[in-house]
Amino acid sequence: MRIPLGVAALLLIASGAFAQSAWYERFTVRGYTQLRYEQVHSLDVPSEWKSNGFSIRRGRLVLSGFITSNVFMYIQPDFAASSGNTLNLLQLRDAYFDVFLDSLHAYRMRVGLSKVPFGYESMQSSSLRPPMERAEVGDAASLPGQRDLGVFAMWAPPTARAIYARLTHDGFKGSGDYGCISIGIYNGQGLNRPKLNHTPYWSARATYPIELGDMVIEPALQAFTGRFTPQTSSTVQAESNALRDERYAATLAISPAPIGVLAEYFWGTAPRYVPPSNGGGGYVRSGRIEGGYVTLYARTSVMGYRIVPFARWQTLHGGIKSQTDAPMTDLGQWEAGAEWHVSSALKLTAEYMHTSRQTLASTESQQTRGESIWLQLQVSY
Repeated sequence: MRIPLGVAALLLIASGAFAQSAWYERFTVRGYTQLRYEQVHSLDVPSEWKSNGFSIRRGRLVLSGFITSNVFMYIQPDFAASSGNTLNLLQLRDAYFDVFLDSLHAYRMRVGLSKVPFGYESMQSSSLRPPMERAEVGDAASLPGQRDLGVFAMWAPPTARAIYARLTHDGFKGSGDYGCISIGIYNGQGLNRPKLNHTPYWSARATYPIELGDMVIEPALQAFTGRFTPQTSSTVQAESNALRDERYAATLAISPAPIGVLAEYFWGTAPRYVPPSNGGGGYVRSGRIEGGYVTLYARTSVMGYRIVPFARWQTLHGGIKSQTDAPMTDLGQWEAGAEWHVSSALKLTAEYMHTSRQTLASTESQQTRGESIWLQLQVSY
């Protein structure tokens, strides 16, 4: 049986193993690759299903381990990033250090490039999440890439850290260990993007996992505030170089024992496109954003294989700040699918998605309806 990382660290400390082994002997290398095939179909005009072909969605490799008894390192590059029409570029996703301030590892400071503790799905690894992609409302409401450079103070007692380790290790779709309470300061422009104004972002999150037999219930409240510099086209003017960007979110996560629920609702103020009143290309200014999603999933067994059926519904009303001109978007989407865990190293997922979207941007206002079918093979190593 594999021992959770936090428990293993305490055992190593107690036994003096840190004094007896070199730091590189305490590191692990692991990762996963996702191979995907996609078919799309427009519901607005008569058309056939069209193939978007095969792609490598993610190619992650993680190097992690304790350098000393109180310093933990985590580095994760992605070999399947994209830029424009160029695919499979190497990109840094995580590079942080956890500095533990006590012998029980309850208090720590996280320094570097890491996920910002805001939203359950944003923190959850893509290798664990049942739907293939994060809910768009969560990505629009948080920050581009879920990650940024900053410093975060985190607290979680050993009992809570053991629960987080069990949820992740035993296939209960956990979010990982980001502390029960976290407070952070970070740049705010998103993953691998430079700071473009002089106002930092602040975030805070509070949660606690509650065990009821095999079931774990985890409610959470979180918020962040800062100033965001949007990217605009030549005909669109930003009202300010540092637009108000504030978000609040409530989370309820129930582990699949055997039925699981993940529900999150987001609201606040974010950059959004506003059409011109007297000609011109329009403006980007701060305005209301809100929306949420509900995911239902189950943990079942068929002929000795673990099967995880799932369904998700989401809605979004607001600007998508990570896109040029922060287009105003109204989104309604539902999807359903299932995971088939062929082995500990192989997972096959099939998913159907139905989307209705209305977008208001500088070029045009358009309403689209479409559907997609995805097949994905994940190899973990």
